[in-house]
Parts: sequence; structure tokens; C-alpha cells
Amino acid sequence: MTAAYNSGSTMARFLESLEPGTPVFAGETRVGDVRAVFGEGDARSAELLVVHWDATGGDVVVPATEVQDVSERGVELMRREADQYADLAPFEAERFPTMKRIK
Repeated sequence: MTAAYNSGSTMARFLESLEPGTPVFAGETRVGDVRAVFGEGDARSAELLVVHWDATGGDVVVPATEVQDVSERGVELMRREADQYADLAPFEAERFPTMKRIK
């Protein structure tokens, strides 16, 4: 398994190349799918993922620092239980005026 996300790591390059629809997992539970990847300003480094969260039916913001690994299976989050992500904020583009969509 790849180490947790660190700025400048190879994980950032993997996150930048994620396609919409890529499955997202907390432990063994599929929690949703990637809708978009955003970076700060003109940087091409991923800062956050927009994930359609199956349990709520809405799009939420997942910081790139929450990504444990990217594999053939999909995106694996740091916390192993889906309910540990109940605090994720809904994605509203106007809340992130300096972020630009990478994917």
C-alpha cells in the first residue's frame, strides 16, 4: 500500500489523473465515486476530491490528505469505516473560489 498523501509525493500525480467515476472506499466499504479533482490556483497538484457519497446521495469534499492509496480498485481513504466520514462538508463550488478543477 502506498504511504499517505504528502505534498510533492507521487500520490499527487495519481490523484491528478483520477477519472470521474473512480470508486472510493473506506476499508472494504464502497462509499462513493470521484466526481472531480481540484487544485489550488494554477497548480496541478490535487488538493481535494469531490466525491458523490452514496449514503447521503450528495457530493462531498474529501481533502487529498485523507487518501491512503490509489490502486486498480480505486481510491482508498485513510479512515477504515464509512461512518467516520460523517463530518465531510457538502461540495459547494462558491466555498472554494481559489480552487480550479484539474479533472
